[in-house]
Amino acid sequence: MSEQTRQYQAMAKTASWTMVSRVLGLFRDQLTAAIFGASAIGSAFILAFQIPNLFRRLLGEGALTAAIVPVLADKSVKDGRLGAFGFLNFVLRKVFPWMLGLTMVGIGAALLWALIRPADASAAILTAICMPYMPLICVAALFTSAVNLSGRFGLAEIASGVLNLCMIVGLGVFGDNLADTDMGKAVWLCAGALVGGAFQLLIPLWGLRQEGWTSRLTNADQGAWKVLSLAFLPAALGAGVQQVNVLVSRGIAFKVSDAGLMYYYIANRIVELPIGLFSASIAVVIFPALATAFASRDVPALARNYGRGMRLILAINVAAAFGLAALAVPIVQLLFQYGRFNAGNCLATSNLLVLFAIAMPFYAMISIVTRALNVAGQTKVTLIAALHALTVNAVGSLVAVWMGKGVEGLALANTISTIWQYLVLRHYLKKHAPEFLTESLLKPAIQVFFGSVVLAVIAFQGYTSLHNVFTGHLNEKLNLILSMGIAGLAGMVFYAIYLDKLGYPERDLLRGYVNKVLRFFGVQLKA
Repeated sequence: MSEQTRQYQAMAKTASWTMVSRVLGLFRDQLTAAIFGASAIGSAFILAFQIPNLFRRLLGEGALTAAIVPVLADKSVKDGRLGAFGFLNFVLRKVFPWMLGLTMVGIGAALLWALIRPADASAAILTAICMPYMPLICVAALFTSAVNLSGRFGLAEIASGVLNLCMIVGLGVFGDNLADTDMGKAVWLCAGALVGGAFQLLIPLWGLRQEGWTSRLTNADQGAWKVLSLAFLPAALGAGVQQVNVLVSRGIAFKVSDAGLMYYYIANRIVELPIGLFSASIAVVIFPALATAFASRDVPALARNYGRGMRLILAINVAAAFGLAALAVPIVQLLFQYGRFNAGNCLATSNLLVLFAIAMPFYAMISIVTRALNVAGQTKVTLIAALHALTVNAVGSLVAVWMGKGVEGLALANTISTIWQYLVLRHYLKKHAPEFLTESLLKPAIQVFFGSVVLAVIAFQGYTSLHNVFTGHLNEKLNLILSMGIAGLAGMVFYAIYLDKLGYPERDLLRGYVNKVLRFFGVQLKA
């Protein structure tokens, strides 16, 4: 089996489990919006859950993972899988006590916040409850990195699905039936997150055990630890700055209005659906391939894998961005117009969705460029790029508030900062590791752009026409489903044929997925 085929199969497996996780996550957000509406308590939970996630990015998925994957890949090449697992245990013994200490500090700071700022007491108390989620997910991120490097993909996505399921049960079953107030329901939602966090740790741990990991293995490689430590600090600062960037936007949105953060959060979550479903799957599979190629000094493989990842991200995310922008209003209405979340809330959210959709391809490309720089040992420049983004976003957000532009202005500032961050990262990759960039992406980008424009026109015009035809004959929700489904499918079919006829380099992946569907009808496309 070729390298490309293995990667495509791993991406498909990861994307499949991500689909399950994202659908459950979407239902969780729908339930949250329906129960809390655009209320202060709903916004307080979003802000509270963001804070342990900030530390997760700082110590887990964003920084420590970025630093440890290249080191584990090098250990695997030199000392074999057991040597890499032994070093993983050594790292865990080093960092876990610090994670527990930071958790206790976070809980104390949150409770102090509640005493000093009684107006923010709800958000502070929910933050204190959520803080134990941080060490669980940080250790889970380390286990996931090691198990992905072993070639087992999808476990993190399964664990994420279980997290969403636990939160759904916590809010929809226990909170809605046992709590009389919004605050009580939010506490049950936090409890569901903590139970889900435990499962997020246990599931990749099970995968590691299947690969031969045991807790007794030790490998006190001080040289590798020094390499990891040197890479970790700038990566941690970069990831931390990036999360501070997110926290700044959501914190200001929380202060702009009770409803502002809910609109901001829902629009961002809709955009994260295609990013998480496709782009994250691509990045998860490409990252170990880049790390292994770099450890083996295989320069052609570096360029090949980087180019493949970026072309796949362009083909999927640019089209998805245009589609989301064209159908923003009906998408939000279909997904979130339930319970206390009304039509006016949906319209306000759809305006933000258009702005976030513009940034979506750049956010997805950042995930590949950042991993390439981490593999090349250039973690310091990811910090520089994150500081650029934070500055642009903070200044833009303050200007937006000063001009009275509300959460739309905050979303625009975030979009501009994301685009700027990608440009800065791309500049440093070209400067420090040009071997990644030997395959030109200009022609694929132009092909994708023009195809996506036509896709958006077909989807918007088709939806408008069909919705008008069905109005008065069908229930509104069914009307939205059929109108968007038919128009969106027509746009995607055109786009797929268009890329295939132009000979897009990754068209074999597209044909493989189409053939899986056509197999049920006894038809197959030529390879």
